[in-house]
Amino acid sequence: MRSNQVYIHELINSKYPDKKDSFSPSIAFPEYKFPNDISNSENVVYEMIRECLYHMGFDTEHYGLEDWNPLKGTIKPGDTVVLKANMVMHRNEKPEKGVECLITHPSLVRAMIDYVVIALKGTGAIIVGDAPMQSCDFERLVEEQGYQKIIDFYHSKGIKVELVDFRNYKTISKNGLLQRVKNESNNKAIAVDLGKKSEFLSIDKNRYKKLRITNYDHSIIYNHHNSEKNEYLIAKKILDADVIINMPKPKTHRKAGVTISLKNLVGINTNKEWLPHHTEGSVKEGGDEYLSKSYLKKKRTYYLEKRDTYMVTGREGMAKVSGYIARGYSILIRIFRKERNSEGSWYGNDTIWRTILDLNKIVYFADKHGMMRDTRQRKMLIVADMIVSGEGEGPLLPDPKAVGMIAMGTNPVCFDEAISSIMGFQPSFIPTIKNARKVKDYDFTDRKETKIVSNNTTYHNKRPKEVLYKDSLQFRPPAGWQGHFHK
Repeated sequence: MRSNQVYIHELINSKYPDKKDSFSPSIAFPEYKFPNDISNSENVVYEMIRECLYHMGFDTEHYGLEDWNPLKGTIKPGDTVVLKANMVMHRNEKPEKGVECLITHPSLVRAMIDYVVIALKGTGAIIVGDAPMQSCDFERLVEEQGYQKIIDFYHSKGIKVELVDFRNYKTISKNGLLQRVKNESNNKAIAVDLGKKSEFLSIDKNRYKKLRITNYDHSIIYNHHNSEKNEYLIAKKILDADVIINMPKPKTHRKAGVTISLKNLVGINTNKEWLPHHTEGSVKEGGDEYLSKSYLKKKRTYYLEKRDTYMVTGREGMAKVSGYIARGYSILIRIFRKERNSEGSWYGNDTIWRTILDLNKIVYFADKHGMMRDTRQRKMLIVADMIVSGEGEGPLLPDPKAVGMIAMGTNPVCFDEAISSIMGFQPSFIPTIKNARKVKDYDFTDRKETKIVSNNTTYHNKRPKEVLYKDSLQFRPPAGWQGHFHK
């Protein structure tokens, strides 16, 4: 398939397999390397991954034979391959909704690793990782969801697969506050500066000091994003990779509208305080936190930022007081303000798309030493988990939406156009996707028009703009995006 094409495989009523068999296939496929390890329960996810690889046109001449190697055109022996899953959080902030709608399910990762193993022929390196939210309990997530069982399975076969938390720091709850601590399992990272070729180049210089990310000391961002430099701290294992298998969990997102393959690469940055997510203040004040000027919102932001600064400097008492005051302003806003958008969680966010596109530039054009080059430095394959997706207040409070799809492609812009359209949204109304088509420096887009290929005839051979809303999955958007990106 061409890079502007996206394949979507649908299986109605499909479900994730049980982790008890390490997500092994329930059928001994000819190419499967571990025929003594077959699941006793049905694993349709593995079969769907296999169908996607076939319909992508990968090594079709050997399909159904023992030597089928679908990834041989993407991965060569000796390569370092990183499977970048979405492991955003160990729990849903709506506990009754579960985490299947938050994270990439490990059953997809297991299936893809099996084919990576075939392509590497006993050489190279395999890494599974992400830099989740600062408050994510990574150890709990990998244990409860079954990621650790996958690692143990390959270890028993003499195959090394690393499972890595890319974060340099994480936060833990102490006395009712989130406290920043060093991640003991941290890995090396390299600062990559896009300088004048960053998507932040076009903003007003005065705006740099207003760049923000929630729950962090805002002064840190200005050290890395200003009129002289725009840099990100990238996990060394990402830069060492020859191939990235980008494995997003498509769902709605309060700040970005949607999180699909482009947004999933935010998890390659090891220190969250290097990632601008919104700009402080109302639009009229040069910000994008919310639309109209508001004394109440301005005061809430002031005390939230005081709380974050006090937390970093160890003044827990002052942090707690500031948090209580901010909470009081939140109550007043709910009572007196019709417009409740805050922290850039709305369709007018003009910041986060810049961060997302910068990180995609880095993935494609930064070499192993973090220097930006004129030629692409690594390959990408995208595998999206839509067996269960998330709608509503994603990424941390989504409601599960049973979809029964797995999607595959090679270009993130085309991929996101296709998937957002099927979700029921107009791609050109989503800033990340719209502006990706305008990238000039370090262009990672495919200039051809996106085409959807699918076993579902409703979507097959359609361009995203030809997918009618009535035929889409009609995802429910976050509150701040209601009415602004539906087709």
